[in-house]
Amino acid sequence: MKPWALFAILLASLACQLAGLAMFAKGFFPYKAISTSFASLEDIPPLPFFSSYGQPETEVQVRPIFGKVVLMLVDALRSLIDSNKAIPFTAIASAPTVTLPRLKALTTGTVPGFLDAILNIAESDQSSTLANQDNWIAQFAMSPSKRLNANRTGDTVEKRKIGFFGDDTWIKLFPGLFSRTDGTSSFFAMDTVEVDNNVTRHVEPELARDDWDGLIFHYLGLDHVGHSGGPKSALMRPKQAEMDSVAETIYKALVAKDSMASADQGRELPTLFILCGDHGMNEVGNHGGSSRSEISTSFVFMSPIFEHKGNMDKIQAMIDPYRQDVQAEKEEYEYYKSISQVDLVPTLSLLMGLPIPKNSVGKLIPELFFDSRVGEKLKALQINSYQVAGVLRNMWSDFEVESSVLLKEYKFPGWDPEEEGREIEYTDEYRGPLRCSMEKSQKQVLACLYNLALTEHALYVELSDSFCALGVTTRILDLRFRKAKNAYLKFLEEASSMLSTALSKYDMPLLTNGSLMMAFAVAGFLYCAIQTSMLDDFKRSCLEPPASRTLKRSKNDVNWRGARVLSVVILILYLVTLFASSFVEEEHQFWYFFNMTWWAVLGLTSARYLVNTFNAAGPAFKPNGSDKFQKHKYSTSSAVATGYCLFQMAILRLLRSWNQTGQKYADQIDLRHYLNSSWVGVSWILLWTTITIVAASMIVQIYIIHSPLAKTYIPAWKAGLISVFQAWLSILVILVSLWITVYKMDLESSYFGEATMARVHGFMSTLSSVGYSNKGANGTLVMSGYEMARGCYAALGAMVFLILGLKAISKSSSRQADSDPMTKVDFQSRTRILFGPSMLLGATTLLLILLSRRHNAPLFLLFSLQLNLYINWITLVRQRDSVADGTVHSQGAEKLDRTLINTEDDDDTEKHSMTSESIPSQALFRTLPGQSSIHSCTIILWTLSSFFLMGNSNSIASIDISNAYVGIQAYDIVLTGVLTFVSNWAGPIWWCVGAVMVMRWDLELELAWAKQDKVLRLKEEEERSWKTIGGWKREDKSTLTRKAKRRMWLYKQAVVKSREAAAAAVAAEKNIHEIETKSDESGLQHESPLPPSQGEQDNEPQLDTSAVGSGETLSNDQQNDDAFYVYEEQEFLVTEEGSSTPSSDIPCVLSNPRGFRQHLIKTRVLDHLILTSIFFGMTLYVLSIAAIVLRHHLFIWTVFSPKVLYQFAWTVPFQIVVQVLVIGCGVWTVLEASF
Repeated sequence: MKPWALFAILLASLACQLAGLAMFAKGFFPYKAISTSFASLEDIPPLPFFSSYGQPETEVQVRPIFGKVVLMLVDALRSLIDSNKAIPFTAIASAPTVTLPRLKALTTGTVPGFLDAILNIAESDQSSTLANQDNWIAQFAMSPSKRLNANRTGDTVEKRKIGFFGDDTWIKLFPGLFSRTDGTSSFFAMDTVEVDNNVTRHVEPELARDDWDGLIFHYLGLDHVGHSGGPKSALMRPKQAEMDSVAETIYKALVAKDSMASADQGRELPTLFILCGDHGMNEVGNHGGSSRSEISTSFVFMSPIFEHKGNMDKIQAMIDPYRQDVQAEKEEYEYYKSISQVDLVPTLSLLMGLPIPKNSVGKLIPELFFDSRVGEKLKALQINSYQVAGVLRNMWSDFEVESSVLLKEYKFPGWDPEEEGREIEYTDEYRGPLRCSMEKSQKQVLACLYNLALTEHALYVELSDSFCALGVTTRILDLRFRKAKNAYLKFLEEASSMLSTALSKYDMPLLTNGSLMMAFAVAGFLYCAIQTSMLDDFKRSCLEPPASRTLKRSKNDVNWRGARVLSVVILILYLVTLFASSFVEEEHQFWYFFNMTWWAVLGLTSARYLVNTFNAAGPAFKPNGSDKFQKHKYSTSSAVATGYCLFQMAILRLLRSWNQTGQKYADQIDLRHYLNSSWVGVSWILLWTTITIVAASMIVQIYIIHSPLAKTYIPAWKAGLISVFQAWLSILVILVSLWITVYKMDLESSYFGEATMARVHGFMSTLSSVGYSNKGANGTLVMSGYEMARGCYAALGAMVFLILGLKAISKSSSRQADSDPMTKVDFQSRTRILFGPSMLLGATTLLLILLSRRHNAPLFLLFSLQLNLYINWITLVRQRDSVADGTVHSQGAEKLDRTLINTEDDDDTEKHSMTSESIPSQALFRTLPGQSSIHSCTIILWTLSSFFLMGNSNSIASIDISNAYVGIQAYDIVLTGVLTFVSNWAGPIWWCVGAVMVMRWDLELELAWAKQDKVLRLKEEEERSWKTIGGWKREDKSTLTRKAKRRMWLYKQAVVKSREAAAAAVAAEKNIHEIETKSDESGLQHESPLPPSQGEQDNEPQLDTSAVGSGETLSNDQQNDDAFYVYEEQEFLVTEEGSSTPSSDIPCVLSNPRGFRQHLIKTRVLDHLILTSIFFGMTLYVLSIAAIVLRHHLFIWTVFSPKVLYQFAWTVPFQIVVQVLVIGCGVWTVLEASF
């Protein structure tokens, strides 16, 4: 099938895959099952009571304890303030631990899905608003103010006023609910100062005002410090001290304000101050996953009323046990009692006298109601349970529970209040919950627990009302209260835990249809593979080379069966691991292990077959008449090739220790830890060394491709133009390298000091004004980081065009050298061939260093070392024999029989001999079918491994946004998204470009082999013909039959035409018309490869028909069938117009090497794209099946959902955009045009 047709099928399959992915995503990340109505105080249920006892005479109300609230939210806060005047908690957030889902959880009490993690990046998104979802912000803003100075019109009191300052995500979530706002962008992660100063400047003025009921301050600086430098950054302690100072300022202002209000008016409710974080951060400074450091944050509740002596004693009694547990070794970051982050919503609502939002799944924090009466505590728990039961009814329409009217006789037959005390004292307190746990379904268990809690509450109400009449003691009443409280808490705990993980309603039709579309896409990829030669090459590459090399060519010279089997095993095992949560979390271990195994298998294969090649090579040869035999060439080559593989394994082992990732061992000390702590100086030296080596290698290649010392003559104007291109390229490479260095140093200027940075900026400003503005008032230079980064982008873009221009000019000056296959492997040939891909890789490396963290820059240097080792390994494996100084060394093949041919033409004694001098001095290459698929497997292993080697994982927390604003001054969803993807997929993108070098070099080796194979094939056929014709020699030539004479004539014609075609191909661009003229003079026919017709008998040798009897008359068909098939090999002839006219779709490597090279490019690139599409397509399809099967799994949201999101990124932006469109359609198209 035509390459363009296969590529069209590939694109159609990718489009089908995209459609299936969209359908699956819509079904897998659906809306939550929520109610769109708002709660009301009228929805509060009455007290539970027994029908036999009757309704209680008085209804218990939960009085609001606080009138105002100040919420200080420190983004990524994970440390607690130790104060005896505050109630601290360790708050546990659920994944994904990013800002938008956490804000929804803190205000609505729901557990957002992973779709919110995607919307969290889309800062301009308006679909995530909570205007139509119940939340305590809306309830607070709609409730009447508790301030004594609030405006009143009759019985109507003005609504509460809330001011917000900080992360503008709040403003988009709650449009129109804040009276005063000042928002800041949350995604400019490099800003650690102004983003907080913009909030702090409002603190004291706002607290001094008396017209507010609530204030929210959301600080982002701590989170930005973590993203830019990690939790151990030098900026972390100063930022924490700054937050402590702000918290102290707020608390002292509230104490003074409440003291003044109490002295003047005495009736205003106190203010509640809440210091909390929305999420934590891991050891790198990122967040989004479910590690303990990411989900652990702090909740600290403070208020002036807590300073009362009695309250302080109660608080001390509550927190002392947890402090003792901490000293006795508790789980990391669990300093105090652990609560869920969503527990803030029902707690704050009841503390402020608000109804609990309808969709909340949080449970009350009883410790904050320590100053409330016993009846109010149970009433608060009842309200919370009633609201959660409503969520269950919204989820299960048939969820039935009894109302507040209970049947005591049904629940507790024969109940005697006098025996109640002994029953409680000596009976297991959890007998009721234990009985409920025996129910069949989870729905029945929760219904039982809820009814049990109402029953216990009703018993307490009945006992408390008849406290004096029945003589119930205080101890019995306290025990009954404790039992009712525990029953409510048990129900809330079980219901909240279930609702936190089971609120998603999957759209199964969309899930299944999306998976089917992905399956169709995979089928399309496989169909494309079947239409290529990959399957045949796969079979041929697994053939064992013959032990005795009696032929110059075999079907395969190296048996790759071990590598083929391993590649299939890797694919199958990887697809199986997608169903295991532990393997998904620790996927990097899989790729590290099999990458190491892959190189071990390649090393063993190289050692075995290269050595065997030498042993079977026959006698050594003497080059150029030397007395010394060359015996150890391939023995040495096998050792070097195996050494390359071992070196690859050693480099991989070093890379594995650079960044720890995953979940289990992410906190272990690695090289990154030392490079960011005690070895910071070494880290900077490695960064400078990497940039220097990359820049120097690029400059060397610029001048090697066309050296001024070269003896090749070119016109003066062209030489001058080449020099200009070389000079501009060198200048841009140097400038970009310096800009990147200065930009990185400026980000961490505190390490170098002001004096050093002033000298650096002074030096750079003299070289280039990019990134620098006019001097300030004090005479110092003002640097703009984003302008310098933009200068890097512009310079790198200009470098690409200059590289293409220099390549085009250099090619035109040596067109024949570029179009012909190479005949020897040396440094100059390699540099010339790989100039374009190598320079493109160098520019890509500089870009990725700019967008990567400082400690990861040396990894690109190690990647380059791996790539060059692999190219050297390919060269050694590809090279077979050598033909030097006119001596043929051909693996034991028989020497060419140089028998002369005598024909009955005008030249009766014309001799055609194949002498060794006719064979040029060159390297022979090995027959390796399917080698491109070996390269594809290697590149896939490198690609997947490099993603994890850069410190990434399948957790949302590993997404690094510290480089998302490099060169950007304001938020832009497209540019920010592109930079975020490039910075996080820096390793895989580097290997995508590196794959161009690998494929380009192997393609050139394949082209050289194809030419040599074609020449050898022609020589072998010519040799057979000489032997056959030599056997017909007789003294009496009259005995030759007409058939034999005709075959001799056909063979002579074929030999001459073959030689003429080869000569015409070499000289076609110089003077085709002269060649055609000479061909016409020689009397050879070009128009048709068929034997001469009857009209052409004058040129045919006269055959002796007397020797042919009547029974020996031969037909023309018989004569043609018996013609030498060497003549049939001449498929590519030169026409009168000078163009090659193939009898098939594949150009001839001899007559049209450039066309053959372009054909190889198309097939090789298409094969690589098909193989990678099969891998990523099958991974996506199997992962979708795993997500459907495990949709109710415990880790579906913490493990499998992030993996699904990552696989979406691997499929769409990486495979489709980068590999297929940018590399496949863009880079290779340009390279093909430049050949």
